[in-house]
Amino acid sequence: MQQEIWFHKYRIIKLLGRGGTAEVYLAEHIKLNSYRAIKCISKNHPLYDLQLKEAHILKNLKHSCIPIIYDIEENEDCSYIVEQYLEGETLKEYIVRMGKLKEDIIVHFGILLCDLFVYLHSTTRPILYLDLKPENIIISEDTLKLIDFGSAIYRDEQSDIQTFMGTPGFAAPEIYGHSKVDDRSDVYGIGMLLYTMVTGATYQRGTFGRNHIDFTKGYSKKFKQCINQCLKYNPSQRYASVSALSKHLSVISRKKGVNLHEQSTLITYAIAGAQHRIGVTHFAFRLCSFYRDQKVRCLYHEKNNSHHIWAIQNRYQEVKRDCNAYRIEGITMQPKGLKQPAEKYQVIVQDYGCLTSENMDEFITADVKIVILGAKDWELAYSEQLLDKITGYKEIYYLFNFMSGKQFLQAMKHMDQKKCYRIPYEPDPYGKPDKGSDLELFLEITGLGREKKVHHRKRRYEEKTHVDEKGIRL
Repeated sequence: MQQEIWFHKYRIIKLLGRGGTAEVYLAEHIKLNSYRAIKCISKNHPLYDLQLKEAHILKNLKHSCIPIIYDIEENEDCSYIVEQYLEGETLKEYIVRMGKLKEDIIVHFGILLCDLFVYLHSTTRPILYLDLKPENIIISEDTLKLIDFGSAIYRDEQSDIQTFMGTPGFAAPEIYGHSKVDDRSDVYGIGMLLYTMVTGATYQRGTFGRNHIDFTKGYSKKFKQCINQCLKYNPSQRYASVSALSKHLSVISRKKGVNLHEQSTLITYAIAGAQHRIGVTHFAFRLCSFYRDQKVRCLYHEKNNSHHIWAIQNRYQEVKRDCNAYRIEGITMQPKGLKQPAEKYQVIVQDYGCLTSENMDEFITADVKIVILGAKDWELAYSEQLLDKITGYKEIYYLFNFMSGKQFLQAMKHMDQKKCYRIPYEPDPYGKPDKGSDLELFLEITGLGREKKVHHRKRRYEEKTHVDEKGIRL
């Protein structure tokens, strides 16, 4: 690998892999002290233009499930693509390691994929991925990352004689002919992934037996019907869009309900602020307190340089140690730099302090992302700068701290229908959020509020349809 002038920013650590079209190196950004993957593509390779097109597609995309492209450089012989380094395993490896996956996990992954594909299909120039398969998905800290956009096309660049690249057994049938492809081709791809996670096998049309979806036990009928509709040979019989599929999966998820006490997957919350001293740590402790009172195993993880945990534990006598963590006010707290076995917990709350370009890459990989903003005159500049950085990322909760209801309504006018909430005043970070808007905020963010609403509607229905001993409806 030739050392170019721009490489003074990076220290090459090792060769990660060598394929038919490129070499990939692990490198460290010297100033930022963070890892990058550098892909070196020879200009003499026949697929050079395809590889470069993939990089340019990715560079213009911003989504938590897509690796970040930081830079593209070139010399006379090669092009170098600097992108986010991903630690994890492919979905294929995950399925082999975990064995049979539970329905709630598969539905969760399906909803994440749908959110990503809705984004791809609704960009300024919509993109069709067309070759979704387990090898192209990296699972990193329970977050999905979609890689290898080599078969992706812009929806508007199709021609009547165009042929597409797709993996047999995973790509939609219309890809192998000269038929037009559209959003429903990616619906098929998502359905194929769901089928693979359920059965552990690839789909072969017309086969029945052990691996056929209808004979697979342990999954609801509605879920299997959903997968079957995705895999219809005729695109007109599939879901009309990924949005429609997402709504169906969300209904299945709500009906199934979420029991955090039995949940096998880890939920990570990332909390960060637009500036220092905006209330990030205070809110993180309150979220941990909420889960503590719900009897859910929760870990507070300090991801900033404040060293607040060291300061707190020095003020308490006989603080309990749990491996590399402290037990304070019923909350397990892990200082920065120490590691704690993640499998011990159902929820991890990560406190990033102030959100910056240095910790952004890690922040956006969390399952639930929360940003705390201020709206006072001296805080607006910080909030506006942060919103400019993260405006392309979806599914972020925006919380406003230290403001009245009137100030909150005024701030909402500039938030473009984002998920915004006002943090109710509560001086005790370890207190129990058990009333009014305070409790409602935590129920909404954790998703437990939806479960309560479903139960409440069911109870009201039972009360309305209750009959007495003579069969008369009361």
